[in-house]
Amino acid sequence: MSFSAYLDQKILEKAFLGQDFQVVEHWCSLHTADPGKTGQSEASGAPYARKAVSPFTTVDSDGNAKRIRNVALLLIQVPAGTYSHIGMWDASNGGNFLGGGSLSSPAAVNDGDFVIVRENDLSILQD
Repeated sequence: MSFSAYLDQKILEKAFLGQDFQVVEHWCSLHTADPGKTGQSEASGAPYARKAVSPFTTVDSDGNAKRIRNVALLLIQVPAGTYSHIGMWDASNGGNFLGGGSLSSPAAVNDGDFVIVRENDLSILQD
């Protein structure tokens, strides 16, 4: 999962300027295309809503990268379409986009179906 422009800036401000920031909520989104650095192409329309993600695993290693993963199963109900990317936000609506990446394979679903993110399948990597 690539970090967003917002999170890149906050990490630099913390590491080099000593400016604190904290993300207290984590919300998962689905996207029909690469969300880029700002969270574009997010799913929309009923019954879609971002899903809260909590808790996360402790930091571990995935090769040369450090990562955390989701602990709980996520069921995200969506309108019909094909969803190819996942994202993370700091709010259930609006808020700041934290980063995103591609799903292991695109999910083509019917109206009202669920996209399932299994335990430990959402990896947030920092390399």
